[in-house]
Amino acid sequence: MIMRIFIAIIVGIIGGFILGIALSSFIAIFSLSIFNYPFGIKYLPYYTAFICAIIIPLIEYRRTLKNNK
Repeated sequence: MIMRIFIAIIVGIIGGFILGIALSSFIAIFSLSIFNYPFGIKYLPYYTAFICAIIIPLIEYRRTLKNNK
């Protein structure tokens, strides 16, 4: 169980970072098309990686508890 949570943390960090890069690019392209100036949130990939590193293991833990009942 500990190994599954550790893997979920690693997957959350990597997936959150990729999600943050994609979201940052989307915000920049959207703002460029609307305001003719690209803007975004500084360090967004790091924020999303941190959030996903917390949320993904929680989801995995709840799924494990639900399957063990």
